[in-house]
Amino acid sequence: MDTGLLGDAPALPERVELQLRERILAGDLRPGTFLRPDRLAVELGVSPTPVREALQALRADDMVRALPRRGFVVAPLERGDVIDLFAVQARITGELAARAARALDAEGLAGLRVRAAEVDALIEAGEPGDLAQAERRFHTALNRASGARKLAWLVGRAAHYLPPRFYTDRRAWRTATVAAHRTLLDALAAGDPDTARAAMEGHVLDGRDLLVAHLEAVGFWDET
Repeated sequence: MDTGLLGDAPALPERVELQLRERILAGDLRPGTFLRPDRLAVELGVSPTPVREALQALRADDMVRALPRRGFVVAPLERGDVIDLFAVQARITGELAARAARALDAEGLAGLRVRAAEVDALIEAGEPGDLAQAERRFHTALNRASGARKLAWLVGRAAHYLPPRFYTDRRAWRTATVAAHRTLLDALAAGDPDTARAAMEGHVLDGRDLLVAHLEAVGFWDET
């Protein structure tokens, strides 16, 4: 689930950043793990320069920390941090959905239905590789429809802490997403901001529950 405003064709440092961010948030790179730019460059098949740029971006988001003469290390990420991040995401996206329910016209709603149909088709076809981008496009269109430009930008920043491809690989998320989109679209069509808000918040919090359960299952916090 990605509810941000990122473009569909990010530059190489941004793609490297996304890969590392998702590996951290999905528990593949644990807090305290050292990240060597040269080794990561070989592993990812890129030059060291975009890796260093990606690590600096992750440092700005407190995902990694720089240690003098030692490189970068994955920053601590407590269970409460994950809960807090999703609470913020749910609150803001819920507000955006409620505003969209008041603002959407027939053309805007039709556009959202097209985006949702793209997501449904990829889920039906079992193509998770493209699903993250389709889900991103749906939520980007919905956030913009709210007319709340700064809130939409803010939720894009918060979405940096959510690993979209973690979700698209999971059957439970795919099933829940189809149902959530339908409820949300029905609420938007009815101009019902309260139901739209609840549907969006529930969609985000379903993702929280899946991620927390996964991190607990892999022992992410066993040594913290």
